[in-house]
Order: sequence, then structure tokens, then C-alpha cells
Amino acid sequence: MTRTTRRILFYCAIAIFVGVSYVVLIYAQGYQYSFSTGRFIRSGALYVKANTSASILINGKLKASTSLLGNSASIGALLPATYTISVQKEGWSSWQKKVTITAGFVEDFNHVMLLPQTGQDKENVKQEIHDLLYPVVASPSASPSPAKTPSPTPKSKTKSTPTPSPTPLPTPDMTKPFYMDKGSLYVNDNDGTDAPVKIADNITSVAPSDDGQKLAWFSGGQLWVYWLTDTNYQPVHHAGDVALVAHFNYPIKAIHWFRDNDHLALDASGLKVIELDTRPGLNIINF
Repeated sequence: MTRTTRRILFYCAIAIFVGVSYVVLIYAQGYQYSFSTGRFIRSGALYVKANTSASILINGKLKASTSLLGNSASIGALLPATYTISVQKEGWSSWQKKVTITAGFVEDFNHVMLLPQTGQDKENVKQEIHDLLYPVVASPSASPSPAKTPSPTPKSKTKSTPTPSPTPLPTPDMTKPFYMDKGSLYVNDNDGTDAPVKIADNITSVAPSDDGQKLAWFSGGQLWVYWLTDTNYQPVHHAGDVALVAHFNYPIKAIHWFRDNDHLALDASGLKVIELDTRPGLNIINF
């Protein structure tokens, strides 16, 4: 091998090393090669956390499974585009959304819920929902009254029957973060300097979440949520946000928070569990 040949090979090796290093560096910084545009584009990522182990599909193709610890999965190197994301488990409800991946950002789905749809497990969940919506209130058993000696019947006297006065409505506690007055929902500001804000009318009850961050109510077939505080997860909400979560063509009869602070159980032409994440593809589990 001549000196010239060795020199050519040496320079070729350097060129290959530099080229490969550049490609590795580009990929390490989150870039992917787009064959449609013929250039490197910065990619995005997806994070999913479910309440059970499940498979994650992107556009119908299996891409990952949630880990045994934490039931979560991260999928990176996704070119900016809109994808159909599905979370599935055999015998359970499925979860699906249209997700737009943005370059350099992670789309976060922290509260994916799947529930059994077959067998006794389904019946157990159905009973759990029913008990939340319609709890059994134990009534105190009446003690038997002691026997009384009959007394002679007094002579009847004609008396005018007094007209019953209407029962006064209870006075709402206006010092609480929220209160109801005459069918309207009011929310106080945090420091108490401003007047209460009316949030909704014509409602019979309001359901505060266990973490104290949200209020849920319904009116006819509409399900609404109000955020009392800012959230630190996607989709981001700020204190004072109001969202129409769902609108059914039939009236809602009852609601209750279900297992966490991001799902609601309701009775609307059947028992259902609905998520609060209104990003495209609202998931409703029917029972």
C-alpha cells in the first residue's frame, strides 16, 4: 500500500468519524431525519401514566407498554405531527386521543384511566359507582313507645287550624371558599377583598374534589367544572377557569368524584365515568 493510498484512507476515516459523530450528536439533541422534508427536524415526546398496566399504540401500531412500576411509559423521537394515541388492555375499557406533538416538548397524560368491562370485576366497579352516587343513609331505629293507659276521650272543641308558616331557607356560610344561595353557586376570592363571584345558576348541588382544587356541578345534561387553584400538570388550568366537560342529550341525575381528582362518576342514561381532560377525544367509560 502506497503512502498516498494510506493518506486517502486516513482522511476518509476522519470524514466518516466526523459525519457519524455529527449524526449521533444531532439525534442526542432530539432531532430526527424527516424523509418528507429531507432534513433533520427537532422531535417531541409523549409520556403516559395509567392506573393499570397496558399497551400504548400510535396510529394503530404498538409502540410501548407501561412499566410494572408506576404503570408509565415515555416515547421519544416523535416528529412534529398529529397522532392517534391509544392505551389498551384486554377486557378493559380503552383510552384514545388525537395528540399534536410539538418540536422540543413532551405531551403529558398523567391520568389515564382504564376500567374492567367484563365479568365480576365490571360488576364490582358498577356497584362502586352506584354506591358513590346513591349512598345508603342509615336511619335510626325507632324505639317502641311505652304503652299508655287509655284516657277518656275529651269533648271535641272547635278550633281554628293555624296556617303553617313557610320554612325559612338556611343562611349560606359566605366565609367559605364557595357557597350556594338560592340555586346559584358563588366563589370567594382568596384574600376576601373582592365581592363573591357568581359561577352558575339553577343548580341543586355542587361536588368539591377531595384535593380542594375543583368544583363540579351539572345543569340538565351539561357537566361543568370550576378550578379553585392552578394545576401543575397538563392540560394546565388556572384558578378561575371554567370548563364545560360534556353535554349529553339527556339529563344528568347525580355526580361524584371517582377515585382521583380528574375523573367523575355520573348517572346520565346509565352509569358512566368521565375524564376532565378535554383535549381532543374525550373518554367516557359506560357501564
